[in-house]
Amino acid sequence: MKTIALAFLVFCPLALAQTQPEIQLPPGVRMYQPKNLTPDRAERVAAFVSSIASVGKITWDNVPHAFVFRGGNSQAMDTAEALLKRFDVPETRVELSVHLIRAYPSGTTAGGPPTSPVPADLKSAVDEMKGAFNYDHYGLWDTIVLPIKSNGEVQGILPGGSSFYNVSYATSGPPTESKTLNLASFMFSIKFGELDSHIRTDLTIREGQKLVLGKIRLQGGNADLFLVLTTKVY
Repeated sequence: MKTIALAFLVFCPLALAQTQPEIQLPPGVRMYQPKNLTPDRAERVAAFVSSIASVGKITWDNVPHAFVFRGGNSQAMDTAEALLKRFDVPETRVELSVHLIRAYPSGTTAGGPPTSPVPADLKSAVDEMKGAFNYDHYGLWDTIVLPIKSNGEVQGILPGGSSFYNVSYATSGPPTESKTLNLASFMFSIKFGELDSHIRTDLTIREGQKLVLGKIRLQGGNADLFLVLTTKVY
């Protein structure tokens, strides 16, 4: 008997929810509820579609979590709704990793904060540097992981506590179908003791690539700093 009562309590709210009547909208008004858009992204999509569609007004409303159409004939609303559905897809997430590699020749020490061994997945980048530069030793100082948006800036302190960094960038659009990311005005700056230096460039990087940027001469002249960039597209 208790089992039957429990089953009733579990299924009863669901049955009531399924029998709720649909919202009756007045003439000239329509709603479209997206499946994937966040409110912030939905507001931008609404503004864009409203600017090109022949509909009186399209707004995003957080109460029904839906786009609301007002004005325009049925055909114009159908066109606007089709445009909204094209943007109602899971948002692509992109991460850019900035690996800070310290390099120095034999007979010297890196000095400054300690480094850790370079990860195996960066071996190809280190091999590239060994072929181009006169260094024998390479160590990973730190890795900065950036979630890429349209524009961004990140500041922080590197291990050792005496070095400060700043990373900024602007994207030139979403990743391509080949998972290639274009960044405009990418800049990495570092304040290391009395040294204040930076690297600034436009860059293109695809998923799986190890892009080497450098070099920055560190204080004392016995080690240099290179950036190895990698990216992941989800």
